[in-house]
Amino acid sequence: MKENKINRFLLITSILSTLILIIGSTFSYFSISARSEADALAVEAGKIKLGLGVSQRFTPKKLIPTNDDDIMIAYNSKCTDIYNFGACLAFDLEVSNFADAQSIVGSINFTVENIENLSYMVLDESDGVILPKTKVISGENQTMGDSFTIASGTEMAPATKKLTLLVWLTNLDMPQEDYDAGGSFSAIVTYNSVDGNVLTGTIKGKRLETNATSKLGEGDF
Repeated sequence: MKENKINRFLLITSILSTLILIIGSTFSYFSISARSEADALAVEAGKIKLGLGVSQRFTPKKLIPTNDDDIMIAYNSKCTDIYNFGACLAFDLEVSNFADAQSIVGSINFTVENIENLSYMVLDESDGVILPKTKVISGENQTMGDSFTIASGTEMAPATKKLTLLVWLTNLDMPQEDYDAGGSFSAIVTYNSVDGNVLTGTIKGKRLETNATSKLGEGDF
């Protein structure tokens, strides 16, 4: 009788352990599947380590030149000037950590066609400047700012770091049709962790075929 009770206990324990493994594996699978359609993921041994989401903040418009000093006014005006032209493009970046605390560093590589005066900068989630205005150099890996440490997280409750990437066409106070007419650009955003995980996302934009310069209201910094 005692032996039967022991065997029954071991059988129940075995079934419960199997169910826990199945549920855990299923959760990991669906977490990866759900995120991988829209986001970049770094996965190790079946577990999500890091995730990167990239999305457009405002309705995208083709760009016309904007004064560098006015870029925060443009951003606070939803990247649109008073004539509804595109003054900038804003991209939301969110790095998610599902594992131990990690040090992360970002870079960006632009591919540019028929645009010579593209600029970018990076803001934190409070709109503080992480990387000031930087001229785009096509085909080179350029910085996204200093490295940062992202706290530890889990698949149920990941730690996150939110950033904003602003891209605009710098105004030269002269006709720019010969330099920036009807061009386009794309870029690959990459975040690397110190333990070798790599995340990438893409952005795209176009230049409007016009000689106009962004006209902005006063706005707020």
